[in-house]
Amino acid sequence: MKEDELGLSLAKWHRRFTQQGEWTQNIRRYLFAKAHIEFNDKILEVGSGTGAILDLLDEEGYRQLFGIDILYHSLAFSRSSVESYHLAQADGYDLPFPDNSFSLLYSHYLLLWLENPAAMLTEMARVIRPGGYLLALAEPDHQARIDFPPPLDKLGRFQTEALAEQGVDIQLGRKLAKLFHQVGLVEVEAGILGAQWTAEMLHNVDQTEWLILRADLMERLANEQIEKYQDLEASARKHGSRVLFIPTFYAIGRVSKNSII
Repeated sequence: MKEDELGLSLAKWHRRFTQQGEWTQNIRRYLFAKAHIEFNDKILEVGSGTGAILDLLDEEGYRQLFGIDILYHSLAFSRSSVESYHLAQADGYDLPFPDNSFSLLYSHYLLLWLENPAAMLTEMARVIRPGGYLLALAEPDHQARIDFPPPLDKLGRFQTEALAEQGVDIQLGRKLAKLFHQVGLVEVEAGILGAQWTAEMLHNVDQTEWLILRADLMERLANEQIEKYQDLEASARKHGSRVLFIPTFYAIGRVSKNSII
């Protein structure tokens, strides 16, 4: 099925990515401060997509922003909204930059999609100056997903299985710290983003979530079954009992001044 037939236009994906960027804003600011990043430092996002995170950083005052993505149409969308950062179509396994080019590299919901995340992290570290930092701002661990109340736990399992079939590493989150150590980064810190459920969050549901869910499950469940689950979730949210938690990990590591990555 084509993207527009699912209702998943780039504009809707961008809205979703922006929402995810707002979820990780606090940890991003904490990690940027830990890395001593200044507004004029050179920063690269690998897998910049529609430019959602770059837009947020641009609004915060960062002035030397770069993004690469393998998908041209995502880059074109990004370029249509903001022209104050630099974009290139490139593969994260082969970055078009010389060694020691950036103070900081980061990714956001990227590594779980990769066949060989260690290889890409090694390539990312190559273009960071000695003493600079590499950040993974958000990597979920879908296998540890919690859904409540039943039978919404079945819906969660169905989506996790669908993601695994798409090539997602559903355990990537728990592996993140090990990967950072594996590629030779030092002073590695890793953790899990916090989770809170407020009345506003329970009642204000972004319908893009259900569009994505339908896309994931269209080969597994009939439309009527998905609609039944959607009604069950709406009821759980109305009564304040809905819990959906996917542990989402972050990590930061420094490129050693003596490193030859």
